[in-house]
Amino acid sequence: MALPLCGRWRSLALAPIAFLVLAAANAHAASASVAAARFLRPRTEPDAKRKIALVVRKSLKSKDPGYWRNSGVRGGIPDEEMGALGDSGAAADAKLAVNPFAAKGAYKFPFLDNLEPIAPMDRLHAAVGTDSEAGHYMNPIYVPKYLNPEAFPNVHGSGCNCTMATAEKPSVCTCGDDDHSKDHYTWLKDTPVPGTNNYTLEPADITYRHGNYWSPEIRGGLVAPADTMDPKRYPNQARGDHIWPLPVSSSKDRIGVRFARYIDQVQDRSEECDTISKKCTVPCKPGDEVVASAGNVDLDAKILKAFVGNAVEIEIIPKSALNAKETVECPLKAGCSSFRYCMSAELKHCVHIKDKETTNWAGMKTIHHVCPQGSQVCKSVKQVMMANLLKKGGKACKASAR
Repeated sequence: MALPLCGRWRSLALAPIAFLVLAAANAHAASASVAAARFLRPRTEPDAKRKIALVVRKSLKSKDPGYWRNSGVRGGIPDEEMGALGDSGAAADAKLAVNPFAAKGAYKFPFLDNLEPIAPMDRLHAAVGTDSEAGHYMNPIYVPKYLNPEAFPNVHGSGCNCTMATAEKPSVCTCGDDDHSKDHYTWLKDTPVPGTNNYTLEPADITYRHGNYWSPEIRGGLVAPADTMDPKRYPNQARGDHIWPLPVSSSKDRIGVRFARYIDQVQDRSEECDTISKKCTVPCKPGDEVVASAGNVDLDAKILKAFVGNAVEIEIIPKSALNAKETVECPLKAGCSSFRYCMSAELKHCVHIKDKETTNWAGMKTIHHVCPQGSQVCKSVKQVMMANLLKKGGKACKASAR
């Protein structure tokens, strides 16, 4: 369609202006590129080479390994595996029943902390990586402690003792106390009683991998390279029983996976074991093998005597005594300890060890603990300490005569 006469004159009049604007933009871009080139020109400063390397790497679009992608506790949340390995929780949160008009930012709270963060340089990726040789998948997998958190943790009660059903009678279970006042749980785990036709139902924590419901258990969260499965198979479920997301709840009862983790972590801290309650202690009597905690060192010990006031006498064999040519008997009154196990013949009591520097075959200095001159290493150390500083079977000791 032909333009009116006035429109033609207007378009002709605007053409020089558009040309000037384009020319000015090109000139500005050229000056900017010159300035950038001047700024990136090699200089004599020590960091000039590093700046150029970073620019070249970015220009080649090389993938950053991401060692510094975390910045504090909150910075690592988007990169953490939650709900499923390799996912930040977005897939699980996509199943939430959310009204996008009434709750636009309900699950975008940026100040939610992970109470058990991992330092950026200590992180292990959860995805399976290839080995140096083609066709091999021999990298380990790390399963986070709260990969599938329990939003409503409640594990209290004695559970049930059951008998399996037979052709004559159905299964019978006896659960909890008479009034069931202490039974508060959602999930139960069945465990067969060896040698019988019975099994138990115990309250279980369905948190994966921190809870006690899922099996097999993963020690420390690390899966050996040869034992790794597809990341989608954690936790391991039969194909016909596979459900996700975990744990199961109605759509309107589910909350964001990060919020569920925070609630689960707070609950776990409120129920951490102490050294005095019945469920967290175990009787320790003379002759029991225990683990003694001395500061940040755990030592194998043996209980010799038990005293009133939850005190015990233990015996510790120093490591230096295992390789020593000569040892000496050290009585309890000598005041020996796990760090003071050198008996002085002149003073008749134990003295501290000393550090001795030597040089190995590679010329590197090494430090050894030796007894001072005029003293000998104790054959064993006898010491009285509180029983709650000892552990047996992972629980704190409670002194018991028998």
